[in-house]
Amino acid sequence: MRSNGFKINFTIIRLIPLLYGIIWDNVFLREGVWPNHSSKKVTKTMTYPFGIELEYSNLTWQQARVGFTERGIKGWKHDSDASHNVSGETISCVLAMGDYAIERIQEACDALEDMGATIRSNCGFHVHISNAPLQGGVDANEWTRKSIDAFEATGAYYNGDLGEPMDAVLVKDVMWRYTRMQSSHNGINSMLPRSRREFSMAERISLPRIEAATTIQELQRATNGKFSTINLLPWARYGTVEFRQAAGTLDFEKIVKWVRFLLNLIDHSERNRIERTATRTIEHTTPEQPFRRGARVGVQYTMMRSVQGGATTRDIMDATGCSESRVRAAVSEIRTRVGDENVTTHTMQAQGASYGDGTDMTRYEVRTEWTETVQGGSQLMPDTRIGNPSIWANLDDSDYEFWMSRIQALDR
Repeated sequence: MRSNGFKINFTIIRLIPLLYGIIWDNVFLREGVWPNHSSKKVTKTMTYPFGIELEYSNLTWQQARVGFTERGIKGWKHDSDASHNVSGETISCVLAMGDYAIERIQEACDALEDMGATIRSNCGFHVHISNAPLQGGVDANEWTRKSIDAFEATGAYYNGDLGEPMDAVLVKDVMWRYTRMQSSHNGINSMLPRSRREFSMAERISLPRIEAATTIQELQRATNGKFSTINLLPWARYGTVEFRQAAGTLDFEKIVKWVRFLLNLIDHSERNRIERTATRTIEHTTPEQPFRRGARVGVQYTMMRSVQGGATTRDIMDATGCSESRVRAAVSEIRTRVGDENVTTHTMQAQGASYGDGTDMTRYEVRTEWTETVQGGSQLMPDTRIGNPSIWANLDDSDYEFWMSRIQALDR
């Protein structure tokens, strides 16, 4: 009897870690509430790269460019902005959330302030978040270094080591959660100055129209175009989702906290509200121009992408002055940049031509958009298991406390 009693107790002891794991997974993580283990820091991986646009006054974009060059600051470009009382904007290359990216943001903000840039009420701060995450095992700091190097060398945004793009289910849930709490207590509007709460350059999106959409294209049509709180027009050109509502700032802590807040919206929806199904439809789009504008390979890319059926070798040779072999080499470069599956060669035989007519009859085409059905779709979890829809769910305590303090300050 004593032996059997010991076995029963030992079995119970062995079940305790399993039961604790079930509680952790299904209560604490899903609801965004962390158990009080002050000695154990929970670190979440925010895997979607991002870029930021900083608008300012009292400094021209030309002055900003010279100042960054003199300070040796890399990974940024500078441009004019048509908005009233906005004299310029400084735009980052693609970054991945980590210490190195945060240091680069602080470096840029410090430089702009040192050069005399100021913020007015109509200045904006926009965030582009990549529609594809970093591949598993990729270090965020090293990825950011590669992105800056690529941007400095080519002027193009880096897209290496990325996984499959988000599907419409994830994008829809993020848009729905953001819009659902836009005007509620401790909602999106309360996090921002009054000038950004109902703003013509970032208009509110209709919640019923979001709920009715089932594809990226339908979600795009549900918005108010570019000037929406969430802008999906860059999806096709840059592979990003743009969040436009935040107020202009050169306070790097506010910038990082807002980016982390947006990344957590995506992270929580993906991990705790959506589950995989048997199949899913992936909507592929190629960027409008992944190469430096005016470069020969960029001109060739545009010709291959803008004409249905593609461009002939002869047409490309005429437009670029390149030899036939250089045109073929550029096709290989384009395949590497946008993916082999997005580039089609229409051979002369397929065009009904004879051998020797390749220069005039062979066509190269870049597909603008296409859909693919693959194994592993996604859908919202059932009500019994789905995570909290709150915009605050799963946000780190330090970030949550920052925003509660910010909301109180703005409410005074």
